[in-house]
Amino acid sequence: MILTTSVSWVTAVLLCTLRLAALLLMTPIWQALGLPVRIRVLLVATLAMALVSGMQLAVVHAPTDLFSLVMAGVGEVMLGALMAFGIFVAFAAFSFAGNMLDLQIGFNIANIFDPTTRSRSPLIAALLGMVALALFFTMDAHHTMLRGLAFSFEKIPLGQMLQLPSPMLLAKQFGTVFSYGLMLAAPAFFCLFLVEMSLAVLSRNLPQLNIFMLSAPIKIAVGMSVLAYVSGHFASVTTKIFASLFGFWEDVL
Repeated sequence: MILTTSVSWVTAVLLCTLRLAALLLMTPIWQALGLPVRIRVLLVATLAMALVSGMQLAVVHAPTDLFSLVMAGVGEVMLGALMAFGIFVAFAAFSFAGNMLDLQIGFNIANIFDPTTRSRSPLIAALLGMVALALFFTMDAHHTMLRGLAFSFEKIPLGQMLQLPSPMLLAKQFGTVFSYGLMLAAPAFFCLFLVEMSLAVLSRNLPQLNIFMLSAPIKIAVGMSVLAYVSGHFASVTTKIFASLFGFWEDVL
């Protein structure tokens, strides 16, 4: 009896670890912290053991052979990756807005290291990525994420196969990248568009001016000024972005 209970607990911890690993290790949240891979795996395993012991999680259909165990593990990885997709989309909205502004201002010429994606990206895209990460923890969205994890174990217990969601649901969530990205970048983007129009009229009337050298400092000054002025409204848009993330989780589960 003790052996059976021990094996079931280990199986539940293994499946829970696979779900958490696919969710947490594939998101920019943990990548931005800069932790070594061994520390991340250890934290995920510890969190899985805490969830299994605290919530009394058990495998619905206990695997009887290696094939059924592998299939249960694949199902948990698919569910974790699907939930991670919602987090990626939320942070991609900030990256999309930053890349739009970098293209208009001209910062895409020089790339810097982005700690949220562990790659090189333009200046404003990296800045908005760090702002998104700071707002994620400031607005206690990480606590909501943990509650969403607990909710996922209640709706889809360990070992239960996931029903694939509708492709329209994924397309709708992917569309939030463009809609909320435009909401973040719209004020500065519109002002930069007006600057471009003004410089175009100026170049037609004064062709002897070097518009390229003149436009660079003007667009930088206008873009950064407008972005700093509207930065106080980022919290309201960020709330909608994270709300769409957890709403996607509810639709999937």
